[in-house]
Amino acid sequence: MATWLIGIDDTDNDSSPGTGQIARRLMGECLARAWRHAGVTRHQFLVDPRIPYTSHNSGACLAVEGEGDPGELEFAFEWLAGTAADGSDPGLCLMRARAVSAEMIEFGWRAKREVVTMDQARQVARRAGADLRELGGSGLGVIGALASAALRADGNEGRFLDLPGLRELGQRVHLDEIRRLGVHVLFEQPPPEGGGAWCETLNWVRPRLADGQAVWPVKWSMEHDAWVPVDSRKNRPLE
Repeated sequence: MATWLIGIDDTDNDSSPGTGQIARRLMGECLARAWRHAGVTRHQFLVDPRIPYTSHNSGACLAVEGEGDPGELEFAFEWLAGTAADGSDPGLCLMRARAVSAEMIEFGWRAKREVVTMDQARQVARRAGADLRELGGSGLGVIGALASAALRADGNEGRFLDLPGLRELGQRVHLDEIRRLGVHVLFEQPPPEGGGAWCETLNWVRPRLADGQAVWPVKWSMEHDAWVPVDSRKNRPLE
């Protein structure tokens, strides 16, 4: 079963749903076409006055699995072009996960610490064999689209916006319920004696992408008598 990556960026404007929501909607379209959900991740890039962005300068990557013809994913280009908000500059990168090159991964990390250009993104994509397209406006989103796919393939940067069952979790759940989603729970300290089986999610579970897997760091809360997330929402209502 092959894994394909769909990186997207610059799909929103100041008043529209964010790229994370668009990515989740696109995942729904993939599922309707019989692809398997392997997670949607958010990737943060350099925040710098020289870089135009809507809110946080972050992109998203969908990972889908299946045995179908990769041409069946071509719909995503037209879908995103028609779904992206007015005034946005969307880009999309489609790539088989195992074909992502070291140069492409290096580009993804560079986008986190320095200003990179569309021309550089195009050159890296061409050498890697990635299908990278500008889908409206200036097409500036190709930078984040390529970098998002690269960082997802690297497996050590980003946060999961969605996994099957992740957003259906309640506010107080047993650790086993988290683990059944394929999430590794990382404890900040040893559990209390005779307890420590429950989590207070605070209605926000966004595992980190680390070593290619979903990792959820938690700490013990005396107030809640349960584990709580180390990472918080931090004013990200559109994720």
